[in-house]
Amino acid sequence: MQVTKIREKIAPIKIEQCTLNKFFPEIPNPKEHGLIKKLKQINGLSVNEGYTLRMKHDGTIYIKEEYCLDCGRRIIKNGYNRRIAILAEGLGKHEFRIHRKRCPYCGEIKPDYSKLAPKNGNYHKSYKRRARQHYMEGLMPSQIQRVFRIDFGIEISITTIVNWIEVVREPLREIFRTTPVLSSGYWGYDEIHLRINKERMYAIDTVDVITRFVPVAKISENMGRKAGRKVLMEGRKNCQLWINGIVKDCTTNLGGLFRKKSFKHILQQNCLMHVKWIVSAHVKAFAGMSKRSNKPLPKEWRWLRDRLYALINAKHESDAYIQLEIIRNTIERLKGKRIKELHTALKQLEG
Repeated sequence: MQVTKIREKIAPIKIEQCTLNKFFPEIPNPKEHGLIKKLKQINGLSVNEGYTLRMKHDGTIYIKEEYCLDCGRRIIKNGYNRRIAILAEGLGKHEFRIHRKRCPYCGEIKPDYSKLAPKNGNYHKSYKRRARQHYMEGLMPSQIQRVFRIDFGIEISITTIVNWIEVVREPLREIFRTTPVLSSGYWGYDEIHLRINKERMYAIDTVDVITRFVPVAKISENMGRKAGRKVLMEGRKNCQLWINGIVKDCTTNLGGLFRKKSFKHILQQNCLMHVKWIVSAHVKAFAGMSKRSNKPLPKEWRWLRDRLYALINAKHESDAYIQLEIIRNTIERLKGKRIKELHTALKQLEG
């Protein structure tokens, strides 16, 4: 009696499920479940370096083999790693888990998981295209990061955005280097103070005032005559651009560069905004204030500043000469300890 019960427990039970195809052969075979079919396709691509990779329904990827293919020892489980795939247009993300295994003798087994799960954070190509387009429109990587945070609610590191941009920036540099720049011959010249890695640096920029192209832009350790000559000569020799006139930011550290034979023909002008800043500083000094003061000019001297501005804003040459004579007569009638400041401002306007 006991033997019979044991045999009943051990005996295999086979059940064949009947379908309508058995009775009606003309009915087409049922289609395979989409998820099972997808898993088979993935598993068909997942053979790498002798090891077979499999994926569970919950997104866990594991190595099918239980023994090391090099030494034959049994491999043991070694924890999980997360992988994330970011979908396009803010549609969310897929999360994967990689079940790591290692051999006690050979060490960790590291097959290529990239066919099943992306390496690190894999963003959809639309994000890369958007980042490059925003960069071409003039946005900095930090601004592009803010755009993705606002539009899609995702946080992309600045390093990742810079790496996306670098892929296309190198070919673009070659194109820009070999393509002639549209130039009218009239450039703007500006020196910008920077601090890179806690060291003082200078960005020397030039821009065509008509076409808005940037012929030459350099970061230099120094500014002045030598650095300015290097930038202008690069535009003339390397870019083969002729300079007819230049608009400066009222800088005086170029020395006698424009008295040299190579630059003597260049017409010089000062930026009107910088001229206004300098004139306003001289009027503040005449009124007893500091030139670098951020406080507004007292009301009793604003008329003098406005009269100087009238010369700067003159639209015709005849109007400019009239305003210049008015200012000269006004300064001659004024008295004060710092009257030299107004004479200096007048010389700036005459230049």
